[in-house]
Amino acid sequence: MLRSSAAKLLWSILLVLALVAGACGNDDDRGTTEPAPVATATAEATSAPTEAPAPEPTAEPEPTAEPTPEATPAPTEAPAPEPTAEPEPTAEPTPEATPAPEPDTHPSGLDVGAINAAAADWMEAAGIPGLVLAVAHGDEEPWTFGWGVSDVVTEEPMTPGQYVRIGSVTKPVTTVAVLSLVEEGLLDLDTPVTAYLGDDWYGTYEHGPDITLRHLMGHTAGFVEYAFDPGFFILASARLSVPITPGEIVRFTTTYGPVADFEIEYNYSTAGHVIAGMIIEAVTGNPAHVEIRSRVLEPLGLQNTYLPPGELPPVPVANSYNGGLLYSAFSSLTRVPDEARHNYLGNDYISTNSYSQELLQTAGWTGGGIETLIGDVPTMFRGLFAGGLISDESLAEMTTPSVNPGYGLGVGIDDIDGRLAYSHGGGTPAFSTRVIYFPELDLTLAANANVLPPEPGVGELMDVLIPIVMESWGLAG
Repeated sequence: MLRSSAAKLLWSILLVLALVAGACGNDDDRGTTEPAPVATATAEATSAPTEAPAPEPTAEPEPTAEPTPEATPAPTEAPAPEPTAEPEPTAEPTPEATPAPEPDTHPSGLDVGAINAAAADWMEAAGIPGLVLAVAHGDEEPWTFGWGVSDVVTEEPMTPGQYVRIGSVTKPVTTVAVLSLVEEGLLDLDTPVTAYLGDDWYGTYEHGPDITLRHLMGHTAGFVEYAFDPGFFILASARLSVPITPGEIVRFTTTYGPVADFEIEYNYSTAGHVIAGMIIEAVTGNPAHVEIRSRVLEPLGLQNTYLPPGELPPVPVANSYNGGLLYSAFSSLTRVPDEARHNYLGNDYISTNSYSQELLQTAGWTGGGIETLIGDVPTMFRGLFAGGLISDESLAEMTTPSVNPGYGLGVGIDDIDGRLAYSHGGGTPAFSTRVIYFPELDLTLAANANVLPPEPGVGELMDVLIPIVMESWGLAG
């Protein structure tokens, strides 16, 4: 792939900012939990004017005989007119239905007013059209919320019932599938990948013979992050309607060469988990989405989570929007239809759904491709650690930091106000996701916005929401 040094340097400087904002990681409408059906206002009833019936014609009197002198005729009485029918009363207009007031307390016990306010403030600050949130304590059904719109033109509301892409939150799911295969003896974290994919999988990459699954899932293989590399953007922009294969992603990554010191330097790269997906297929003989479903999704009872392109949701994901540097990248590298450009709360956006979805559905795969409902995310993420999918020994491998003290194998390791938390962010054109699980509290929060990259990021929204949720449920002490 031809790139001038100057162009590469410029794009790298610009897009590294997008990586920080999107991968790791306004409307005044106030959201509520999954809304109750809104009563449709009854149209005002307007009666047609009621016509009074015409009176019956009065009968002509019979001719009266000439009076005689002896008889004085009694006066002839005129027949009484038929009574006029009273008009039908005009129907009173039916008043429009008045929405029922929101209850003072939410059945979850959450401080919904504070959550709504935090969401509205963040959406306005970041210029976000739509946002969904899910919160769960223990293994209970998550409480879901939605705010704003999924489409800035039609103003279709953003609801928890719409599918979203969660990007790199896919990585810990793939990691658990790999660890379950390790427990079965089909894989080993420290065996070179050549044992599974052969000696030619890495091309000319200088460290190829020594790379292991531990390097791949811990981001110490020295790989470039292809998802935000200008060279990959150029490649992708020319073929948005053509799926990209895992093999093509590996060739791009290994041809690029190392961008960090092998084994001793952390450099986040989605390619590592894409290669892990290839290894899953090589040792099982099954498509990766089949193994991930049988090893993770089905045991957790997740019916609304899918790994494209092998499986797709029943309806497409909600509309989403690229802004900031990604707006500039898409504008310069693709032909953007006029109707795909939008200005929302002063921000310029390009609608992702105005493009073909084939490449977007395949570029992340086992490193960032899951499409799901937000209500599935807490159940899925918590289940990776508390769902009995892998042994305590495997869980310890996953959650032990290596080079990066804040990252294990496919999962972030955080200290939030003195509490251990496992987390991951996700950024994929054009959704931004953040999910956090507190094992001590058995508390999970997941948020997804339909903009990439948001500024401020979803993590800053989480910083505000976490104490609200903890205090609501008496977990803050």
